[in-house]
Amino acid sequence: MANNLARKIEFNPEKETKAEQAQQMVLNHHHVAWSAFEKSLLVIGTLLTLGLMTFLVSSSIAATSAQHELTNVQQLVAKGQNNVSDLHQEIGELTSSARMNKIAQSKGLTLIEKNIRTIH
Repeated sequence: MANNLARKIEFNPEKETKAEQAQQMVLNHHHVAWSAFEKSLLVIGTLLTLGLMTFLVSSSIAATSAQHELTNVQQLVAKGQNNVSDLHQEIGELTSSARMNKIAQSKGLTLIEKNIRTIH
């Protein structure tokens, strides 16, 4: 009852070498000339790259310049607000009732309470 299930494979070396020869590719290392389309693509790509680089640098310089100008304007506005604040404080000091009473007394004026009307 011995059953041989193994396949019978015949080896033919001639078929093997022909298959290997068909699969080998021959590489040619000679210089291939560029076509006009490839040259124009290279020139257009180079010009486009240089143009975008120039645009990027100029826009960066413009942004930096605008930032410096904004900082200068903000400093001027802060100085103006400080001046306005100082002037409001000076107005408050000059119109204070204590100062008015002192000036009135130095000029010989007196305060009559019944002539003062308080408005709320």
